Amino acid sequence: MSTQPPFRNRSRAFSLVELLVVVAIIGIIGTFVVPAVGSLLKGSGLTQAANILTDQVAAARQHALSRNRVVEVRFYRFGDPEQVGENAGDPSTGLYRALQYLEIGENGIPSPVGKLIRFPDTVMMSTSQTLSSLLGADVASRRVMMAQLDQNDPEMPRGVGKKYEYISFRFLPDGTTNLPINGASNGLWFITVHLVNDRGRATADTPPPNFFTWMIEPVSGNSKVLRPGIVKK
Repeated sequence: MSTQPPFRNRSRAFSLVELLVVVAIIGIIGTFVVPAVGSLLKGSGLTQAANILTDQVAAARQHALSRNRVVEVRFYRFGDPEQVGENAGDPSTGLYRALQYLEIGENGIPSPVGKLIRFPDTVMMSTSQTLSSLLGADVASRRVMMAQLDQNDPEMPRGVGKKYEYISFRFLPDGTTNLPINGASNGLWFITVHLVNDRGRATADTPPPNFFTWMIEPVSGNSKVLRPGIVKK
């Protein structure tokens, strides 16, 4: 009988050339993947903010109609202690990045209905009058400063408490708003939302490349998102 030599498992290590080839391939793949992921994350944050804004305002209007009540929508500005350069005790160091709607009782006291909803940390609302007529310079009559808050105003999380300011508008029981249809805004009420890191790329009149503009019609109370601008760098 003939016998064959026993099979032997032989392990072979990678050579230096093979390792270098693998590293090079990973590097080439990374040059395509990283920009794509970055653009995806930018789009995701802005998309979340657009959904939050439209959903919350629509819910506020529906509450006013269904309950035959006045409902106030508030846009909050506060310093987030978890963000570099912001102070929880000073709203001026922070950004407009959250909203909430409250029912106004017959005694005029607001009662929170929807919970406070904040945008992703990468996103902010512009305060330029041209880009955000709802948050711009000529809305002082609807801006409530920190010193004007009272015991009926809700507290913010993350240690902010009542150290914030807000700008608001109201839905009336018939679904219309208290926003004027004339004046400086000419009845055009909107907010432009963009990435925090793009602040330096925006001017008083021109938004940065990545943005969307939310608009509300003051008479009907309907709102929509306009001019979505999600671009790759």
